[in-house]
Amino acid sequence: MKRSFLPAGLALALILGVAPAAFPADTVEIKLATILPVGTSGHQNLMEMRAAWQKAAGPAVKLTIYAGMAEGEPLLVKKMRARQINAALLTAVGLSEIDRSVSSLQLMPMMFRDWREVDHVREKVRPELEARLRAKGFEVLFWGDAGWVRYFSKEPGAYPDDYKKMKLFVLAGVPRQMEIMRELGYQPVSLETEQILPALTTGMVSVVPVPPFLANALQFNRQAKYMLDLNWAPIVGAAIVRSDVWQKIPPALRAQLQAIAAAASEKIRTQTRAEDDDAIVAMKKNGLVVQSVTPPVLAAWRALAARSYPMIRGPIVPPEIFDRVQGVLAEFRAAHGGGPP
Repeated sequence: MKRSFLPAGLALALILGVAPAAFPADTVEIKLATILPVGTSGHQNLMEMRAAWQKAAGPAVKLTIYAGMAEGEPLLVKKMRARQINAALLTAVGLSEIDRSVSSLQLMPMMFRDWREVDHVREKVRPELEARLRAKGFEVLFWGDAGWVRYFSKEPGAYPDDYKKMKLFVLAGVPRQMEIMRELGYQPVSLETEQILPALTTGMVSVVPVPPFLANALQFNRQAKYMLDLNWAPIVGAAIVRSDVWQKIPPALRAQLQAIAAAASEKIRTQTRAEDDDAIVAMKKNGLVVQSVTPPVLAAWRALAARSYPMIRGPIVPPEIFDRVQGVLAEFRAAHGGGPP
């Protein structure tokens, strides 16, 4: 699940489904697009969900998956609003184009320390996030994630200041992130995901914060062979569908399809998390150098993240949601011995 982030060099869409002529005129068509690369476990799980939906719904619902969309998530949101598609699997970057509250699950660096914290906070705040998305005309089919953002660089680095001399990839379409990085003393370069590998090759960028599975899939590690072993931020997202389309499906069938989607989300989370770990192992065999994080280095990165929070609270994450996430985390850590935020 762009961010915020994904693929280059792939076809704009892989259209999978049965021929339209096989479905009656009153079939509810759901056209779901994603930037997930074709062949990844997340994409395969979507196809399994499609098959299960077809079995449950028969000709009443037709789900078509468009995978490997290269134009970026903000454009997918525009296409949903224009009814060119009516569903999408998006990271928090795309979802925040609909409602900024969802950015609280991804665009608050080092707020979360592990998947336990991510899962706990998501479940606590999801009713409010889903209500906000519903008010904007979208229903959540399921929530998912796609690994932790790590720093891949052409030169070794450990402390935050080490990366200030490097040119840092920032996803296009998120201008406030560019401003924050500049304010923190970095050299951000705004690009779409498909531009990353050429930019690494030419030296236009020299450090790329992406999850390992994506770095491996798109071979960023061949140009940026150093990876800092630091969980900077989780990639979190959701599959959504236009409410007006979803409401065309009878309530009992909607409940069945929602249950299938929930099962798919559990499988996606389990497999993509494992895929991230497997990608690091595979890249190490091809020369990736994993740089360990010492306590002083970790403290320096946490201090940097803390400096960014006043810039994020409000302009990127609504203040009430930012505070809610911090409060939920504080309660969770107090109950589980995790220490202060």
